[in-house]
Amino acid sequence: MALTKVQIISNALAQLGHAPIVSLIDQDELVVAAEQAFDMLLPSVLSANNWRFASKFEQLSLLVETPPPPYLYVYQLPSGWLKTLSVWPNTYDWDIFNGNKIYTFKQGPWYMQFIYQPDVSALPPWFVNYFVYEIAAYLCLSNAQKTEYYSVIEGKRNQMQAMACAIDCQNRPQFTQVDFPVLGNRAIGGVYPNSIS
Repeated sequence: MALTKVQIISNALAQLGHAPIVSLIDQDELVVAAEQAFDMLLPSVLSANNWRFASKFEQLSLLVETPPPPYLYVYQLPSGWLKTLSVWPNTYDWDIFNGNKIYTFKQGPWYMQFIYQPDVSALPPWFVNYFVYEIAAYLCLSNAQKTEYYSVIEGKRNQMQAMACAIDCQNRPQFTQVDFPVLGNRAIGGVYPNSIS
């Protein structure tokens, strides 16, 4: 079951000893701060990692504007773009300016794999579990009753982040290296070393 923004904030507040909430309207200062933290932290946390659930692959649109020298072509970045993961063609002859355009020397179809912010209802449960502690850790120093409470929340945040990253990386095939040329071609020693044939 997908959680709403209110439920995620309520769970984060519960980590700080606040009573659960069912609405963000007419709440105290801590709830207002938690909502602001949610809005600020979500795009930041998504772009700080290569989350597979928050990645898209789209063709870029060529713009008709004339780029400044030395560039020859300008493409529009996709809507919702937070961070580039890769581009195709696989080249390094491009730059991003203005936060919404990619300037390059090559023409043709351009594709980009990028991080975007999905709807809150599409956030997977393991990411939500981590993000709850991200919000709680952000609010903890200014709202915790004891200073050592921050280290407890921060430790739990690190643990939940590691778990979320481990689960997310399973959304891509894992490849094993079956041939180890350095190990297979080294001399084992002795009278009859291994041969390279």
